[in-house]
Amino acid sequence: MKILVTGATGFIGKNLIKFIDKNNNEVCLIGRNLKKKSNLKIINTDIYSSKISISEIKKFNPEILIHLAWAGYPEVSKKISKKNLDGQKKFFFNLIKVKSLKKILVTGSCFEYGNLDGQCKENKKITRFSYFSKAKIDTYKFIKKKFSKSCKIMWLRLFYVYGRYQRKGSLIPYLIDSLKKNKKIELKEPFASRDFIYVDDVCKLILKFCDTSSNGIYNIGTGKHFSPYKIAFTLKKFINSKSIIIYDRKKIKSNFYANTEKINKLNFKPKSNLLNNLKYLARIK
Repeated sequence: MKILVTGATGFIGKNLIKFIDKNNNEVCLIGRNLKKKSNLKIINTDIYSSKISISEIKKFNPEILIHLAWAGYPEVSKKISKKNLDGQKKFFFNLIKVKSLKKILVTGSCFEYGNLDGQCKENKKITRFSYFSKAKIDTYKFIKKKFSKSCKIMWLRLFYVYGRYQRKGSLIPYLIDSLKKNKKIELKEPFASRDFIYVDDVCKLILKFCDTSSNGIYNIGTGKHFSPYKIAFTLKKFINSKSIIIYDRKKIKSNFYANTEKINKLNFKPKSNLLNNLKYLARIK
């Protein structure tokens, strides 16, 4: 297969590359400041740039697009959300010219569900409760409108992905760094349990989707949930840290997690265990 990957320098993109079987697939990466690799085609550009060359993509003749690109996250202001929505529409409008495409996989977000509590199934009502969720929802609608007749479209609603190359301000990297430096930690939402899925499992599932005839919206999560309180004290034990962890015992508890029936029907269950992965990540220098 010929696979085109956008956002190749991002968190998921960096991890995904090592899982793609380069012997059975031709791969082209689009991203900023990409380093040349002998067995990969590279297009160094920002997909939102007016200078992006669709002719280079057409020359590659991709059959599958794995679209991970989204600028500026975790900033979700009105300005950056509009920039993303406009950029996404422009990129996909130009992509219509690439007639070789048969399947498009795009990363959406669990924040499309709005209310961050309870189990979420794909047919649950979505809401434009923020500029970010609106931009994601409208991007999906635009892609569906333009490509539903010519391509299989898979919209992957990611829950809380964690792992190597994650930005330092995210919960788990922040906790590990603070605990190793014996810094005081304040948990603002200690009992807001979330569905954390390891980035390796996400990458394996994305590539599994490439080999299926599946279509539609899929939750990408584990169906389980863990609180920042549990994660923080587990990491503290692994690291043997002297950090003081401050939290309010009266904070409201909530459980926000994915219904995983659809990915389970594809015989996929995340193999990674959160606690084992925390131990591994805590040991990385």
